[in-house]
Amino acid sequence: MASIDLSYFSRGDVSSSFKKEVSEVLNDCYGRFAEKVPYKIEIYAFDTESNLSSFLREEKFKLGLSFNTVDDASPCTHEVLRGYPRLLLCQERLLRYGKQARAGAMRHEAAHTILHGALEYSIFQIPEDCRHTATVKGIENEKLEEVFFQLSLGIKDFEATRFLIQHDYINCQFHYAMEWIKPAEDDKTAWTISRTNRQTKFVYESALMRPILFTDPLLSLPKTKKAPAEMQLQLSVRMEQMIALLGEAEENKVLKVAGSIIETLSEDTHNNIDAAFHQLMGLI
Repeated sequence: MASIDLSYFSRGDVSSSFKKEVSEVLNDCYGRFAEKVPYKIEIYAFDTESNLSSFLREEKFKLGLSFNTVDDASPCTHEVLRGYPRLLLCQERLLRYGKQARAGAMRHEAAHTILHGALEYSIFQIPEDCRHTATVKGIENEKLEEVFFQLSLGIKDFEATRFLIQHDYINCQFHYAMEWIKPAEDDKTAWTISRTNRQTKFVYESALMRPILFTDPLLSLPKTKKAPAEMQLQLSVRMEQMIALLGEAEENKVLKVAGSIIETLSEDTHNNIDAAFHQLMGLI
């Protein structure tokens, strides 16, 4: 492994078996990433969702932040507010997943610490022309900020999935995707309510971009021994189910915008997010 300070910490009643699993997965993972690994990474394991949430609130308060910089709804997340990446794992959430999915979740977040492990990848600005377009069309600034934040997470998820595939972490990413990308029973009701208003429809349709972007590198894999064909089909069906409830016209619009975003993606995260948000304006 490249020279790296990989430090482990735990908060609350984290089991020894969970700690062992985390260290085995991440030591192997960072070993495979080798020269791309940052000089220092801290890994925190939390026993419960509430302890993880409390930690994130405390960190935001200490730093005087009033805006989102981390995805606090996932079983794993990361933050870079102290100048180096800290990978945050929630035992309570991860243990709801199967073993391969847990490894996939941890590796996915580890990929983020490689690709997005600097402060510049946590703070982005909405393009002024996009803000103007949204204002003219009646989108409140608070809603626009949330959509922008979620899109930035989706773009970075795409980059992380692509990176992991390049390092032959494929099967675990399918397992992880199958755990969190699941059509919910109330999706139809939520869409029925959202479709009646331009702003709520924009927010709902924009939220679909994250699972689309996360899964695109997996669903685009050629059918080889490395790509589990059955899971690829199952994942494709799930994505279709999530989008099909929009109805044909809106489904086609969402897929067209998603396709335009994916076509523009390069190796530059900031350019990717800027270009993607311009494309997203097509949903308003």
